[in-house]
Amino acid sequence: MAAVVEPGKTDWPELREDLALSPGPRASDGAPTWTLHDPAAHRYYRLGWLEFECLQHWGLADAQAIAEAIEHNTPLNTEAAEIAEFALFLDKHQLAKPRGPAASRRLAEIKKASHTGFWLWLLHNYLFMRVPLLRPDPYLKKALPSLSWLFQRRSIVLLLVMACVAVYLVAQQWSSFSHSFLYVLTPEGILISAAMLSSSKLLHELGHAFTASRAGCRVPCMGIALMMGLPVLWTDVTDAWRLPRRHDRLLIDAAGMLAELALAVLATLLWVVLPDGALRSGVYVLASTTWLITLAINLNPFMRFDGYYLFADYLDVANLQDRSFALARWHLRESLFRFELPPPEVWPQNRRRLLIAYAYATWIYRLLLFAGIAWAVYHFFFKALGLALFAVEIIWFILRPMTKEVAVWRELFASHGKAMRPCLAWLLPVIVLALLFIPWQAHLLIPGLLRAEAEFTLYSTQPARVERVLVHEGQNVKAGQILAELASPDLDFRIASAERHWMELTQQLASQSLDLALARHNPMDLEALQSTLAELEGLRGAHEQLTLRATFDGYIRDLSDSLRLGEWLAKDEPLGMVVGAGNLAVAYAEEADLSRLQPGAEGLFYPDGADLPAFPAQVLSIDRTGARQLTLVELASRYGGAIAVREDEQHRLIPEQGVYRLLLQTGNTVSAQPITVRGRLALSTPPESLAGRLVRSAVAILIRESGW
Repeated sequence: MAAVVEPGKTDWPELREDLALSPGPRASDGAPTWTLHDPAAHRYYRLGWLEFECLQHWGLADAQAIAEAIEHNTPLNTEAAEIAEFALFLDKHQLAKPRGPAASRRLAEIKKASHTGFWLWLLHNYLFMRVPLLRPDPYLKKALPSLSWLFQRRSIVLLLVMACVAVYLVAQQWSSFSHSFLYVLTPEGILISAAMLSSSKLLHELGHAFTASRAGCRVPCMGIALMMGLPVLWTDVTDAWRLPRRHDRLLIDAAGMLAELALAVLATLLWVVLPDGALRSGVYVLASTTWLITLAINLNPFMRFDGYYLFADYLDVANLQDRSFALARWHLRESLFRFELPPPEVWPQNRRRLLIAYAYATWIYRLLLFAGIAWAVYHFFFKALGLALFAVEIIWFILRPMTKEVAVWRELFASHGKAMRPCLAWLLPVIVLALLFIPWQAHLLIPGLLRAEAEFTLYSTQPARVERVLVHEGQNVKAGQILAELASPDLDFRIASAERHWMELTQQLASQSLDLALARHNPMDLEALQSTLAELEGLRGAHEQLTLRATFDGYIRDLSDSLRLGEWLAKDEPLGMVVGAGNLAVAYAEEADLSRLQPGAEGLFYPDGADLPAFPAQVLSIDRTGARQLTLVELASRYGGAIAVREDEQHRLIPEQGVYRLLLQTGNTVSAQPITVRGRLALSTPPESLAGRLVRSAVAILIRESGW
């Protein structure tokens, strides 16, 4: 590079005239710092005492002369190599004037590299893309004097008083407040709630903007950011980096959330006084959920929202994630391979541990986040696009960083030239690899339900009155035994009417041979007779069903309190159950686990809770096709079960993924249970590794989804 030379050379980079240098906050050790602003790139650089002195003596245009001047005028000790390294930093970040054809070629290469193709640009920006819309700085400065009262101490005290009053009033009407969400789901409520949410987000960004402008910062633009296609507002308050007081930066970071909390307090007071309706539903959204969502998202320190900048300014560590990631990568490499490399930065021991822990926590959070985004785009887009975006998320955002880190390890091994020695830190990856690839899973755990081998629910098929009850709760019964007798006066009347009609038609057909005029109606009368006879048989069958009988040997369970002499029963009202003496377990296995299951497999059923001990079970049969709907509601996720389901328009429970039903025999070791018992089945299967299971699941998904 023509602009940067070795110590002692006469050619020296010349700084740009538009750069601005201002005092910065004190460092963690108390040393002064300065902030260098590049207005062309709208970027800020935090400089230490040595770098500041370099700029003070930059006119000497020689690294050795600058080093000698710094040592002569300050207590700092430096070398010409450090000065040359700082000059290289300035040239690398385009803070020096380009000089000569080599610098021009380098700038052309940088510009060319910045122009990526459409697909690569889309890959980098589809998760988060900013669209500037407004340059609000002059408007903020004009409006700020009239809003200065918001930043006074009396306003904060008034807000606290209002918050206490709002909490007290809501506590008095808590039942009504907790049930107001139903009004939000109306069409008007949805529209007004959307408008309220938009207003709260606008107020959030205005809180950042006005606070930054009050602190003397420039707010160059506001706009919309597309986060996975969803629009969110954003405000550029990067100028806050030049503020020397950490308190001012923290206030700008928290201003958006404070503005929304103030709006939530006002909305709570409005909810108390407004009548029921769409407007009250809208302010209810602001009063209940908006600020909770705001705190949950914006206080997250692992993504670059308000919480990240609050954490960074609280620690007073600029570029927190980049610096902590570099430190954590160094720590990981040294823990695993002991390259004996110096750390990227020297920190106090407690601060170093905090930054490393923060980096590891952020990596774990991002791993879970990107895996969740991959799952979401796979399910919410059409299959072809969903699979493509799923692959992008997994490969680009998860596997690619891991691959790059492994490549760095290989380069360090090649340059280090030192044999690796085992260390204690290797135990963790060795254990992880063993858990992944060693076939140690010899049992399969699936949700199941213990129920009677045979169950029959007793119903009242007609509105009827109880005439006789011949059984009681828990009584053993035999097949065909009469359990109860019901009477239906309406059904008796319809039977009597049908019998009279049948007799009239029979007599009419018998007299047709005596009268030729009546004989002409013979086909119609014969058809009417057959129809009446069919109706009569149906009515007599319904009357027979009023006598409740046991269809198999068993015992009575869940006998209804309505089954008492003289009580009237509604149609299809359940009256009790006849339950067989034996037990049967029903379980559901995922599609990826079918290859490990076969009839005859043995295992143990573990009931939920500690009331019953585990008992053996054996697979009797496995369905060949997946369950289209889940009939055992006890196993559905909506009712606390382990099988994820969704409810369709007919209120049927549809499994979210392919599951197959298994029937298991429990033998005679389990006595009959008074109720069904939910639990889990641990079935003995051929050993399998986690990696093998993941591969089989991926192949099953690809085969299933290849039919678009």
